[in-house]
Amino acid sequence: MNFGEFQELRTTLLRDRPEVIDCGATNLYGALARLIPPPLPPSEQRTHRSHLAAEWVRRFGLPTEVARRAFVSCGVRDSLALLFTRYAADRALLWLPSDNYPVYAAIARAAGLAPREYPTLPEPLWPFNPPSSNHEVLLLTNPLKPRGRWIDQADVDCLTAWLSASARRRVLIDAVYTFETSFHATTVDLFRTEQVILLHSLTKGWLQPRLFGIALVPEQDTGVLAPSFKQHAVPQHSLARAREMLGSHAALPALIAQELRNARERLHAMLPSGVATIEPLNATGYFTPVRCGLELLESRRLLGIPASAFGSRQEDITVLSSLSFISPDS
Repeated sequence: MNFGEFQELRTTLLRDRPEVIDCGATNLYGALARLIPPPLPPSEQRTHRSHLAAEWVRRFGLPTEVARRAFVSCGVRDSLALLFTRYAADRALLWLPSDNYPVYAAIARAAGLAPREYPTLPEPLWPFNPPSSNHEVLLLTNPLKPRGRWIDQADVDCLTAWLSASARRRVLIDAVYTFETSFHATTVDLFRTEQVILLHSLTKGWLQPRLFGIALVPEQDTGVLAPSFKQHAVPQHSLARAREMLGSHAALPALIAQELRNARERLHAMLPSGVATIEPLNATGYFTPVRCGLELLESRRLLGIPASAFGSRQEDITVLSSLSFISPDS
């Protein structure tokens, strides 16, 4: 069952079976709509991408000098479209998670790439292929989604070994599910290899989808990748809104994180005995994977998201969302 089929099933079940407990919501923006700040009136002051990149770097506590290689886009998907097009021109080999965002593969194919895949459920199986003569790129999310945990030191060691096998290898980290204004230690450790591109946006932490994104690239890649981003238009109204979010609403990620922690606690408190979560589950978020398949709905009246909706082949894993457990007036 893919994601579209699951959404149709969810609509039907929630309409026809009112006793079903909804653990299948995925619309973060709808669940937390009351937290989205209203936009300010348009300003005549022009917002420059370089200034906004510097503000993002400062907000996340990164060294000031990296701002010149923090390239601005309209979000992670936008950054990936630009990067994948560049890598396709180099005939790069691309590795994507098979059970995360199906949209990754769609963006890659649109750019002319034929990605290979690796699983992350129940645990990641990182590639150990010998180096290619071409560029080779591996995309991951940190935290792992929908697995719900940060990559750990063992993952960092595997990925560092994979990178060290070839100077032409790169890891792309999608860190959009960072609900803080600093990056996880494992993200920072990998970035220090100088073979990592860090991708971020205001999509989750500020509830602003497809508005503003950053691709922070290694020093050695700056000259090659800069033209793709500098020639790519970002609307002035998006830049102004992003400046407003990073400045006046810098505390929003922490507020969202607390809402998500509270909702997950409510979800876990009502889980029946015998429904086992896949541990560790140590990253703030709204997904909880459990070791149950279709029987979860019929025997427990819990509607979760089958792992197949994320692209997984694991029929015994269901992902429970806590978004329906967010208090509407907290």
